[in-house]
This record gives sequence, structure tokens and C-alpha cells, in this order.
Amino acid sequence: MAAPRHHRLRARPPAEEPRTGRAARVLASVAANITLLTALLYYFGLLYTQTYFGYFRVHYTVLGQTTDEIFGRGVGGLLLPIAAAAGAGFLLLGLARTLRHRLRAATWDRLLRVGTPVAGVTGTVLIGLAVVVIADPAPFRQLAGLPGLGLALGVGLLAWAWHRLGTNSGKRRSRLSVAEWVCAYLLTAFALLWAVADYAQAASTRSAFEAAAGLRSRPAATLYSAQSLNISAEGVREDVCAQPDSAYKFRYTGLKLLLQSGGQYVFLPANWRASRGTAFLVPRNDKLRVEFATARSTPAPGC
Repeated sequence: MAAPRHHRLRARPPAEEPRTGRAARVLASVAANITLLTALLYYFGLLYTQTYFGYFRVHYTVLGQTTDEIFGRGVGGLLLPIAAAAGAGFLLLGLARTLRHRLRAATWDRLLRVGTPVAGVTGTVLIGLAVVVIADPAPFRQLAGLPGLGLALGVGLLAWAWHRLGTNSGKRRSRLSVAEWVCAYLLTAFALLWAVADYAQAASTRSAFEAAAGLRSRPAATLYSAQSLNISAEGVREDVCAQPDSAYKFRYTGLKLLLQSGGQYVFLPANWRASRGTAFLVPRNDKLRVEFATARSTPAPGC
């Protein structure tokens, strides 16, 4: 009688995630991040536009600002901060990858065990500081954007620490981690919007102040009109043209053009000051003509 054969059971390799599922996760992640980036750019441009023209006492809604103009200000204002954040993240990820390959497995595991509670404590402290700023933001006005970035970093560190603590907790923990990552993403998005709002207001106020300080160096604008525009301000002069057949009967000098948008000219007196300046909105039409000359040019005696 033949002896029974003993079959050695081989452990099955863990099932790999289907490629289609992996691709869907990657596409969803890219779409979510692109959506968030677009929202940040538009939000920055909108707040920048509001604050910048509000400095000159012009409500931005009367200018008919287009989406392209708002996005353009968002890209121009956030280009360097986003590049700096991406560069810092790239360097940190590269450093982590280098350490993982250079260090022995035991040393790398020990480093992760030490870094997990450190990340958790640091994230908790940063979130606590952000709550303090939210409760009383006045003392932190000079730190434009930093409280929001601190909150985003704190949420990221705390989420990473939770993820590390729950990697070996079984299937139930992995299900809960989906809700945790969703909450972490929403909190990070809120923190970035907060940082963008603070930075936009600070950057636009600074830009408006610099534009007002350099107003005299801008080209001199001379406005011709077929009818009287009743523009009256210190330093602005109205001349009535003597030629009877002139198409433009009135001339206004002492002006600087701030912007032309949405069919509107925004003129400022050359000596505009934040304490007493007036802005003039003039509809653009075929009864107006604008001439530009050097900043310190003297207008002709007659028109």
C-alpha cells in the first residue's frame, strides 16, 4: 500500500490592487488637487481685486472684472508661494526617500517609531495655535498667511501620525481611515483658503500703497470729451476748447489712469492721497479721447 503523500501548503501572495482601481484613485486625487488649486487661485484673485480697488475707494463690482483678470492676479500673486511650497515638499520627500534607502531597515523603523509621536505632538500644537489665532486674530495681523499654513501643516502631521498608529490595527481601522482622510483634506482646504485670504489682503494693500506712492511717475493722462464731465478735484484742470468746430469741447489735465476695465476708465488726480483723494469712473465711448505723455509733461496752453 502506497504511503500517503503530504502536500506542502504554499502561502498565497497578497492580492494586488487592480490597475484600473489604482488608476481611478490617482485620477481622483489629481482632479481633487487641481480643483483645490483652481479655487485657491480664483479666491486669491478675487480678494486681491476687492482690497486693491477698495484702497482707492472704488468698488470692484462697477469695473466688470472678467474671470481671466481675476485668475491672472491669482496666478501672479501665488506663483512664488506655490513654487516655494512645492520645492520644499519635493526636497523633504527626496530626503525621506534617500534616508529610507540609505539606512538599515531596523534604523529606519526606529526612526519612524520616534517620529510618529513627535509628528503627533507637533501637529496638535500647531492646531492649538491656529485655534488661538482664530479666537483673537488682532495680534497676528503681521503674520499674513502663516496661521493658515500652520493649521494645514498641523493637520497633515497629525493625520500622518494617526495613519502610522493605525497601520497594524486591522480591517476596521482601515475603514475608519477613509473618513479621517476626508476630514483631514477638508481641514487642509479650509486652512489653505484661510492662508490665501490673509496673504491676498496683505499683498493687495501693499501693492495699492506702492501704486499710490508711485502715481506721479506714471504717464500723464489728458482726457478730451465732447461734453462736460464735471470732473473737479485738487490738481485737475478743466479747459474749454476755443475752436468752434472741435469734436471735443472740454479737456481735463492733471490725471493718471489707474485702470481700464469693463468699459470704464478709472482716473486718479496726480496728487491723489489716501486721506483725501478721489477716484473718477468715466464710461468709455466714442465721445472721449485719452492722450498720454511723459509723467512730468506740461499740457499745452490751449486745446
